[in-house]
Amino acid sequence: MNIADFNRVIIYFVILSFTLGCGSFPRRTVPKYDLNKNNINALNGKYTIKAIYSGPTKDTTSAWNFSDSDLEIYPTFFDELNNSLFVKSIKKDTTKIYTFFLKILSTKKMEFNYFEDDSIIKQNTIKYRLKDDGYVYLKYKNFKIIGIPYVFGGFNTKRNRITLNKDTNLLFETSEFKSGGLFLLMINPYSKMKYEKIYQRIE
Repeated sequence: MNIADFNRVIIYFVILSFTLGCGSFPRRTVPKYDLNKNNINALNGKYTIKAIYSGPTKDTTSAWNFSDSDLEIYPTFFDELNNSLFVKSIKKDTTKIYTFFLKILSTKKMEFNYFEDDSIIKQNTIKYRLKDDGYVYLKYKNFKIIGIPYVFGGFNTKRNRITLNKDTNLLFETSEFKSGGLFLLMINPYSKMKYEKIYQRIE
């Protein structure tokens, strides 16, 4: 196979990845708490860093969902947003309490401060977009290239959105698509994960 043919194969799989990976979030009528520009500050608050509930959501582009084990890939809210190979996860001390505080900074940015007891140990400032469906869509490293795609690496697209449920706890939904593997062997050519988690409001 010459270079031109190899490039065509790579381009084909890239197009296939985007075609298969553009799965939408679950279609719902109205979220439990309909966020809008007038009440978006209702998101402000402190939450548990570990979810009190997690479960798969219906994939509108596939007939199958995921097992509970798939939901443990990102054990904390920090891991959900910071899943780069070069970002260290929070090392938890069982004698301490871990939480995060969400604060709306403007119509386009929000801030997450992660606490160990009363001390800030991590921070994220993230751009977002509030849509008419009552969800806030996070714009934070949504697309990643790992290594050399389809040679020794692949693509990872992770879309996240948040809102509040009827108890004003934080409802987090994600739609993640991975495509890659070893050329010709095509180990793990593509995979999807779609799930939701609830993080309890503390204050």
